[in-house]
Amino acid sequence: MAKKALYLQLWEKFRMQILAGEYQYGEVFPTERELEIQYSCDRKTIRKALNLLVEESLLVRITGKGTFVCKPDIRLSLENLKSFSGLLRQEGVETEKKVLFFKKVEAGYRVAKVLNIKKCDEVYKCVRVLYDKENPIVLETIYILDIFPDLLKFDLNIYSLFEVMESFGQFPTKVTEDILAVELPETEAQYLNKETGDPAYLISDITENQEGKIIEYNRAYIASERFVLSTDLS
Repeated sequence: MAKKALYLQLWEKFRMQILAGEYQYGEVFPTERELEIQYSCDRKTIRKALNLLVEESLLVRITGKGTFVCKPDIRLSLENLKSFSGLLRQEGVETEKKVLFFKKVEAGYRVAKVLNIKKCDEVYKCVRVLYDKENPIVLETIYILDIFPDLLKFDLNIYSLFEVMESFGQFPTKVTEDILAVELPETEAQYLNKETGDPAYLISDITENQEGKIIEYNRAYIASERFVLSTDLS
């Protein structure tokens, strides 16, 4: 696996420091020169990392005064068991969905391993984009266990997948989630109107039903400059 670019490593480190409260809202952030010395790297690398934080609205530059910590645009709480559209709606952000692909496919090795089935077994595969007004912000690839009769009849442009599952008596009760800061691959970047290599979140969700059986696997790329992810560790 290719090593993550240094500016992305620094971006991830700085943003986690801000989100963890090491830098408070309104506080002056260290200068490029100070960070350059601290992390023994060139100023161009530091600037690229800080520019990403400015794009995310985690930092703001004020001419003649410096760079200050500010609040992000949209906050998604991972405490609630909801779809991305549900979480966004909770924050007052209305989205539209566009299904690009929805068919039964052979699971393949990776998906079969996650869902605890054979690689030749069929699963439902749905690829869809979530839009904030006209802007694409989330690209989801969802794999669903083949235990839902006539699932293809449901329009996932309209219906919540969790609600559809519940209508079949399968209640999503636990989600195991992995979050990575990544560079967007070419195809995913095109769908999100970004450049290949732009920073993003890759969130992988594994959903279990009320009996502890894995019923869904979702890999979602999120345009990172719009979001901060939060959780309560207390």
